[in-house]
Amino acid sequence: MSFDPNEPYIGYPPPPMPFVGIDPLPATPSTYPEPIEIPDPVEVVDAPPVDWAPASRQTAYTLMSRAYLAGKEGWDRSPLWAIRSYVENGLIPGKLAVMHGAAYVPLRGKEVPVHDFEVLCAQPEAVQWVPTMDDAIPDGAIPAGNTGDGEPLYLGRVKHRGSLTPGKVHPSHKRCYISYGGSEIGYRKYEILCEV
Repeated sequence: MSFDPNEPYIGYPPPPMPFVGIDPLPATPSTYPEPIEIPDPVEVVDAPPVDWAPASRQTAYTLMSRAYLAGKEGWDRSPLWAIRSYVENGLIPGKLAVMHGAAYVPLRGKEVPVHDFEVLCAQPEAVQWVPTMDDAIPDGAIPAGNTGDGEPLYLGRVKHRGSLTPGKVHPSHKRCYISYGGSEIGYRKYEILCEV
């Protein structure tokens, strides 16, 4: 049986494709972009009685038995966990809505989504929420991060529109900032996480 490209072909297997005389492109040497200079991470000493476990939105659920419940969503009462994430050369505290797979930190007026972060793990009897305001950081407050300039940040929480939302305490701003609805919202009165 012969194949004529000008005639319809019916049958199995299909005929071989004729060689049309095109050579494949020659291999070119691999080129890599210039290396990105990554700044040194801000050093934060983890203070007992807490631990920070690395996670992502996809893996955080594996920490269910260890994660510290820091708040609740107002609309469905689902848990909010405290997290921290490296953003803009800082280690910024924020929140994880674990049931919804959404993690955010408050920064520069916005609710910034993050994909890789650390989840706060602590025994509930080892820590407590202490009411405070402005830049009054009580003894035993647990450092939770740093700004890009090295200023310590703490973990705070506030009641906002029916939710109890964890966020960052920024002492020089005299505020606890939370992320909510796409924005960073500051409160003068808040609770701060401390050792018992």
